[in-house]
Amino acid sequence: MKEKLKIEFPAQGWKQFLTSRKEMLDAFDRAREKSRIHEVETYHGRVAEAEFRKWLSSFLPKRYGVTAGYIVSPGLKSNQKTPHFDVIIYDQLESPVLWVEDSPDSSDHGKSLAIPVEYVRCVLEVKSKLTSTTAQDAVEHLKDLLPLMGGPDDPDQKYKLYLPPTFCCGLAFFELQEKNQFSNAALEKLIAGKELRGFFGGLVLRGEGHDKDVTGKLSLLRARESIDSTIGKGKSSLLKVGIAKSVKASDNLHFSAMVMWSESHFSQFGFDILAMMQGTYEVGRLSSFHGMGAS
Repeated sequence: MKEKLKIEFPAQGWKQFLTSRKEMLDAFDRAREKSRIHEVETYHGRVAEAEFRKWLSSFLPKRYGVTAGYIVSPGLKSNQKTPHFDVIIYDQLESPVLWVEDSPDSSDHGKSLAIPVEYVRCVLEVKSKLTSTTAQDAVEHLKDLLPLMGGPDDPDQKYKLYLPPTFCCGLAFFELQEKNQFSNAALEKLIAGKELRGFFGGLVLRGEGHDKDVTGKLSLLRARESIDSTIGKGKSSLLKVGIAKSVKASDNLHFSAMVMWSESHFSQFGFDILAMMQGTYEVGRLSSFHGMGAS
């Protein structure tokens, strides 16, 4: 009788899974070198967004389309400005595309599409580096989604106005530089994401000075009592394990933000998003063992 299979750690192919992470960072580094003489200083930022969309398109099941663009709801006034988002994941098997805008990035991953609100599954903001400024800007931009986060619509509502119940949103940063490793504010700015339905935090693809292929996982913490910051010289740093000073929401509820580093966090990020969009995500449990491993 053959021996029954059991979960193995590290998982089969976990190192190969990290190839996509390396390819994104290599493209980002090449773009950063070019941007030093490029007419547009944000060139490497645009490349980061396009590379992230390219990876998601290759990773996610074919049901999910990945684009930059706009989210359109019949509940918004026609003269109301429609924000542009870096990454929109949507149900491309069901969704119509309301309009298409070309981009200086000539690839399919550089076009901007307008997607009806009911077919949007996830929105991500992508930034080249994690700082207090970029963290604040990214969260503030996600707050443009707040008018669409009411509801959700009743299942029998014919004309959908809001983002679906399983909608999620988060942030992706390509790197954390050593000069920002003691920035408590960089984590504190993420706490404002508690106002967003489906906000899960995000990831940092690379931390300067790490000698392993580790990815930083950004997450929000909830506690009954206040939490002190662990960040600062003589303490810890964002390049190790960082926890921000908490913000009081009510008498017995405080929110903080945390960053932790692991070689498995890249795959965990991808499978967690997939589970959240599919409505199968469970807090405290791995969404998948694929890609799990450590040197």
